[in-house]
Amino acid sequence: MYNFESEMMIAMQSNPELFTKELMLAVMAVLFILWIATALLYFHNRKKAKRKIMKLMGRTAIKSQKTAKALMECEEMCNKVISHLAVGVIMTDENHHIVFANRCASDLLHLDPEELIGSRLSDYALGSSEAGEIELRLKKRRAGKQIRQELQLVRADDEVFWAGLYFSFPDNIQLISQGAVIAIVDVSDHITLEKKMHKYTSYLVQKVRQLDSMFAMQELITDTELPAERFFAKALRIIPEGLRHGKDMRVEIEFMGKKYASPGFHETDWNHKVPIRIGSRNKGQLLVSYVGKVHTNDRMKPFKLGEKVLLKNLADKLAHAPVVMKLAGKD
Repeated sequence: MYNFESEMMIAMQSNPELFTKELMLAVMAVLFILWIATALLYFHNRKKAKRKIMKLMGRTAIKSQKTAKALMECEEMCNKVISHLAVGVIMTDENHHIVFANRCASDLLHLDPEELIGSRLSDYALGSSEAGEIELRLKKRRAGKQIRQELQLVRADDEVFWAGLYFSFPDNIQLISQGAVIAIVDVSDHITLEKKMHKYTSYLVQKVRQLDSMFAMQELITDTELPAERFFAKALRIIPEGLRHGKDMRVEIEFMGKKYASPGFHETDWNHKVPIRIGSRNKGQLLVSYVGKVHTNDRMKPFKLGEKVLLKNLADKLAHAPVVMKLAGKD
C-alpha cells in the first residue's frame, strides 16, 4: 500500500534543498491563486456596489429633478398669486428702497411697477409727517412682527387716498433680511364710513345729553321746597351738561335784577343769551359764555342750532318753575 507520508519523508531526507524549493513554489502558487480569487471577488463586489450606487444616484437624480420642477412650478405659482393679489405688496431693501412691487401696488399709486423700483414708499406720502411715520416704521424693524398703520398717500395724478399699511420684517429670507415687506390696502371707504359713524354717534350722544339736561331741569322745577339760592345754584350746574363744550361753559342767570353765576364766569365774545319770559314780559336772561380755547374754524363754534334751541327750552322751563313764579309774584 502506497504511503504518501513515508514517500515525503524519504524525499526530504534524500534531497532536502529540492524539497524545500518545491514546497515554496507550491505555497506561492496557492497564495497566487488566493490573491487572484480575492481580486476577482473584490472587483465583482465593487462592480455590484457601483451598479447599486448608480441606480440610487439615478433615482435621486429623478427625485431631484421632480423636486426642482415642483419648486419652479410653486415659485411660478407664488409669483402669479402675488402679482394678482387684490392687496398691494411692496418689498424694500435695507436702505428702504423699493425692490419689488406687484400689479395691485402699482395700480393703487397709478404707476407702472418699473417706476416704483428704486423709489421709497415715503416719496408718495401726503406730507412730511406721514413720510416721517413711514421711515420711522422701517427703521424700527422688528423681525417676525407686523405693524399696522393708516395714513394718506398721494397717487401719481395727485389724488389723495387713505392707505392701510402692514409692515412685516422677515428674518428667514436672505434676500430681504434687512428690508421689509409692506402690504397696502385702499381703506378710503372704510375711513369715510368710520367718520360718518363717529359723526352720527357723536350726534346721538349729544342728543342724549340734551335730553338728560331737560329731564334734570324738569326734575328740578318740580321741587317746590328748594330756596331760590339753591334752586339757581343747581340750575347753573344742569344747563352746561347738555352742551358739547359743557366743561368750558360758564352760566349766568339774571332774574328780577339779581344775578346768579357759576364759578369762573366771565362774558366772552362767544356767548349766547336767551330771555326769561313770564307771559309777555321779560323778567331776566340766561347768558351762557364759552371760556375755553378759541377756535378759528367757524364749524367749531361752541353754539350749534340744536344747542340754542336747548337753551331756549331750558329758559322756558326756568320761567315756569314754581320758585321763579313766586319770585316774580313778589315784584
